Parts: sequence; C-alpha cells; structure tokens
Amino acid sequence: MKKIVYLSGGIGGAKLAKGFYNLNDIDLTIIVNTGDDETIHGVRLSPDIDSVIYALAGIEGQFGWGQKNDTFLVNEEYKKYIPQEFNLGDKDLALNLFRNQLFSQGKSLTQITNIITDKFDLNCKILPMSDNLVSTKIKTSNGKLLDFQEYFVELKSEPKISDVTYSESEKADITKEVSNALDEADKIVIGPSNPILSIGPILAIQNLKEKLMNSKSTYVVSPFIENKAIKGPSKKNFEDLGYKSDLTGIKEFYNNIGNYYIVQSGDTDKAENTIEKNILFKSIEDSTNLARYIVDHE
Repeated sequence: MKKIVYLSGGIGGAKLAKGFYNLNDIDLTIIVNTGDDETIHGVRLSPDIDSVIYALAGIEGQFGWGQKNDTFLVNEEYKKYIPQEFNLGDKDLALNLFRNQLFSQGKSLTQITNIITDKFDLNCKILPMSDNLVSTKIKTSNGKLLDFQEYFVELKSEPKISDVTYSESEKADITKEVSNALDEADKIVIGPSNPILSIGPILAIQNLKEKLMNSKSTYVVSPFIENKAIKGPSKKNFEDLGYKSDLTGIKEFYNNIGNYYIVQSGDTDKAENTIEKNILFKSIEDSTNLARYIVDHE
C-alpha cells in the first residue's frame, strides 16, 4: 500500500483531497496549511483544517467552506457588537468551541485535529503543518499590513500586495508526525492551492521545506488553467509578486521542490516532467481520476 502525503490549503486543496480520500488502496496523510488560523468571535479558528475535514466528511458548504445547511444565528447576533464580513455558521462555531476547549486542556493542534478527525469517522491522517502558530501577513502596495482574514474576507482580496510574510515561521518546527509522514512517503503531492497564501506558509517552515527538497517524487498540481486561476485570488497574488500565472511561474515558485508538474491539457511546456491531465474538478470522479493517475504514475 503506497503512502501518499498531500499538502493542502484552501478550498482548491480540499477538492483534490477528496479524490485521494476516495481511493481505498493508499495510506493517506494530509498536511494542512495553518497560516490563516486566527482568533475571530473570540475563538481560535483553523479554516483550512476544517475545510478538509468537512470535504472528506461530505458536509462542506455550497461555496466549499463551512458546513452545509448551517444557520448563522450567533453570527448575526455577534455583528450587533462588531460589524464584519466574516461569517461563521452555528455548526462551525460549535466545532471551534470544542477545539478551544481542548486547547484550554493543554492539547496541541495535532492532538486536537486527530480527535476531531475521529469524531467525523475519517480514515486518514490529517495533520497541521506545525503545532506552532504561523500567521500569514499581507503587505499592500500602500504599505498597510493586514492579517489574512482581513485581507481575504473583509477586503475581498482586492488590495494590490507588495509582500507576504509568514510571521513566526522562523521559530516554527514540524511535529514528529509530519516529519515521519514526509520521510516515509512514496509520493508527495502539492495541491492546486494558492501558492502564495496556502502553500507559502507550509514552505516557510524551513525543516519542512528541506524535506520536500530532498524528495524525488513530489507532484505539483497547477492552480492555473490558461493563465487564469481555477479559484480565488491566486493569479492576482502571483502576478503582484512578480510571477507569471502559468506553468513558467509555477516552476519558478516551486523550484527545487517539484519533480513533476501537472497542468490542464493544452497548458504544457512539453518538458519531460510536465504532465497534461484534467485538473478542473467538476465532480468527485474528476478529482479521483487525477488522484488515481498520480498514485499509479511511474
């Protein structure tokens, strides 16, 4: 049974995670970005971890975040005190209150994520990239420094960015669970997540990045089709920071990390390490087919 490690962030990452989860002949570990973990409504949230959990459990909301058929009674009441764009459903809040209760008992984010994974009866390992808090900070072209959720939700990713930093990443370390998973992996896959905002925080942890650089079987799935983002502001973020929103830019960003690059049919640069496949996941079959191909590729 092949051991597959999948690096995920955001909604795009969760979609391909479902494809790998749908395969019953692999040992799957998902390492998730926590750079956008923040305290909102007085509660520490882990949005990308929850997006993966909800997706694998088949209960994700219609836009890919939160739980489907959720209500927002607490959220609407809370806005009477602090008006904001961020929406947190009641079911989502309940999970995060549970997470905070476990934090108050001294448990680590890795331990907590394992407990929550068990609550949803998921049969794979879901690991935060680190138990240390790393915070994605966005510097805009007018010199303003924004927290991730302020930029992404409140300002709808509209400001032009001049830099992105991952606060405290230089002090962060990977857990033994993450280290062992990467060391034992037959294949490592980087999902079609926003390279700057969703994968960048993971790569900012130096010893994690070094393990990726030492891998000989790392697959990078492009987040772009015909120079356009599959989802979200990844094209805008990439171009703001000087990268081309195509395979050229992806290979530059993941230089010394990617061994194979998977792009949409027609987007190839004809290099030996470039693979053309369908990366537009309109159905679970689409993501499962790509996952199957990656697992079987020699």
